[in-house]
Amino acid sequence: MDLRRCFPAVGVLLAACGSPPVEPGSSAPASDPVKILAFYPREVSIVEGGTTLLCYGVSNAKSVRIDPPVDGVSPALSRCVEIRPKGETKYTLTAEGSDQKAVSQSVTVRVGTDTAALPRISSFQIDGAKKDYAGRMVFSLSFADQNAEEVSIDPPVFPTLHGAPSGQFSVAPAKTTTYTLSAKGKNGHVAHKQLTVEVPAAK
Repeated sequence: MDLRRCFPAVGVLLAACGSPPVEPGSSAPASDPVKILAFYPREVSIVEGGTTLLCYGVSNAKSVRIDPPVDGVSPALSRCVEIRPKGETKYTLTAEGSDQKAVSQSVTVRVGTDTAALPRISSFQIDGAKKDYAGRMVFSLSFADQNAEEVSIDPPVFPTLHGAPSGQFSVAPAKTTTYTLSAKGKNGHVAHKQLTVEVPAAK
C-alpha cells in the first residue's frame, strides 16, 4: 500500500527527511588557525662578521615576515634563511592566517668579539734623535702592529697606511709633543697608543 495515497501529509514528511535542515545564517566550518611550528637560530651566539641560519616552520599561514627584515622569507613548513647580524639582535617571526589573525615568536642571536682578530699595537717607540743642519732635534720613531687594516697618526706625520705591519718615520716637533698612533682593524675596532717626544728647551 502506498501510504502517500492514504496519508498525503506522510509524503511531505518523508520528503523532508531526505536531508538535515539548514539553519538560517549558518556558514561553513572555519579554517584551521595559523601556527608557528618552529623558530630558532642554528647558533645562538656567533663571532663578529660571521653568519648563521635562522630556521622556522609555519602552518596555515597566508603570509610570513621576520623583523628586522630577512631575505627569502615565505610561508613554509620548514625553511632556513641566512642572517649576518652586526650586534646582538632580537628577531621576531610573525605569521598571518587567511582569517587575518596573526601569531608571533621571538629569538635573540648574540654576537661576540673575536679577540684573536682585534688590532694591536705591539710597539711605538723612539729609536734615536739627532740635530739637523739647522740645529733642530729630529727624532726617529717606529711602530709595529697586528691585525691592522689602516694605520694613522695624530698630529699627522704620514698619510694613512693600509696593511702596514710596521713602519719607521722621523719627526721634528718645535716643542714637546704627544703623538697618538691608531690601528684600525675589522668591524671598526681601533687600537691606540701614545708616545710623548720631549724637546729640550732652547738655551
